[in-house]
Amino acid sequence: MTPRGPPAADPRTIRGLGAAYRAGSILPTAAVRESLRRIDLLNGTLNCFITVLGDSALKAAEESDRRFREGSPLGPLDGVPIAVKDLIYIDGVRCTAGSKILASNVATYDAEVIRRLKLAGAVLIGTTNLHEFAAGSTSINPHFGSVRNPWDVRRISGGSSGGSAVAVATGMAAGALGTDTGGSVRIPAGLCGVLGLKPTYGRVSRLGVIPLASSLDVVGVLASTAWDTGAMLQTISGHEKEDVTTAEAELPDFLSALSGPFSPPRIGVIRGYMQDTIDPVVEHDLSSFASKLRELGCSVGEVSPDWMGEAYDRWVPIRRAEATAFHRRWLESTPELYGDDVRRLMELGRDILAVDYVAAINARPSVIERFSATMGDFDFLALPTTTVPAPLLDQPSASVKGKDVSLYSAMNRLPIPFNYVGCPVLSIPSGQANGVPLGVQLVGRLFDEAGLLRLAQAYEERFGPYPSPQVSPPASP
Repeated sequence: MTPRGPPAADPRTIRGLGAAYRAGSILPTAAVRESLRRIDLLNGTLNCFITVLGDSALKAAEESDRRFREGSPLGPLDGVPIAVKDLIYIDGVRCTAGSKILASNVATYDAEVIRRLKLAGAVLIGTTNLHEFAAGSTSINPHFGSVRNPWDVRRISGGSSGGSAVAVATGMAAGALGTDTGGSVRIPAGLCGVLGLKPTYGRVSRLGVIPLASSLDVVGVLASTAWDTGAMLQTISGHEKEDVTTAEAELPDFLSALSGPFSPPRIGVIRGYMQDTIDPVVEHDLSSFASKLRELGCSVGEVSPDWMGEAYDRWVPIRRAEATAFHRRWLESTPELYGDDVRRLMELGRDILAVDYVAAINARPSVIERFSATMGDFDFLALPTTTVPAPLLDQPSASVKGKDVSLYSAMNRLPIPFNYVGCPVLSIPSGQANGVPLGVQLVGRLFDEAGLLRLAQAYEERFGPYPSPQVSPPASP
């Protein structure tokens, strides 16, 4: 097959917009107006934005116009419309976390990732809808309305960063920020057909981000291509002295790494874990993806890690206890303001014993050591992003191989172990089923985001750019 690579100036992409800006064929103000036009056209159907920042976005774009005319752009994100999950603080902008509780909350400072985006000239186009407080994997939201899948508006977008994934998939934004505690970037990326990167824990600062579970939360990136993902990651990454959770690890040049030669890696395809609850169409897609990796020259084998089940089990008490600790004041004073599903999940943390929480924290180094041993045999691991294709909005569970599987398990079981380990994971589009995308997670060694992105780019170059949904408003649910 002849390599096809993404078009040089595809206006859906960060790279394409930058090339067009430098060539003078389009100005940032025109690109931002097009994003705003698409939001106006599609958001009524898909419900992926909570707050649209039209006036400030156009003002920022005008400044970017000036820099390009003067030949002094700030970098690859200058003038690029970027969406932000609505639990990341933008100074002067309402930040709701998708909840009634914070419906009138206005940020008084920029989160560190926002500060870095602004310094890079990025244009913040709006804040995106999500599962309330990022505490779920569907983005079904009783307060701000549910985010709908752009490939089939009867289906969920996935969550909790559903609005961010939909914004990128439909060209309402060229890139977006999300957060990932148990798959919340990767799940909607997989269901909506975009890339979703969960960086290594500590790679990106979480200052100014409303937490779910602080020892698991990661700010991640949603984008259309590996290059775009690398450009965003480069901008938001790095040690921040005011954030003790950021690592003082060397920060590679992710974009330079993408231009280097591709050395086909060793990839372990994960089989066995949760195998009885993975839909056959997802299993077939993973096998097809493995075949494509072999076409790239990759050495592909199978692996059944014995630590994944323990990682999931240890994740549960940490997630529950830390989330409930943060929400305790509201759970005691205004429990009725939560959506039913989120309130029930938050209340579960009250039952976590201190000894179980401490045991889960203390077991982490040994599980990471076992993960590292697995990675001694492979450069990357591969497994499905979710166990089923995107369910219908009103679907209470999924039927897999004659068994009823809860949607929570179907969405979260495969992503969660890697939040406990803390390693980088990239979900990339791998195929389709029932007319909606499927995703595969590529798992890397700690702090090897560059390797993941290089593999994803090689895949794109060989098999072509990922398709986009065709949403034709008014698209009635």
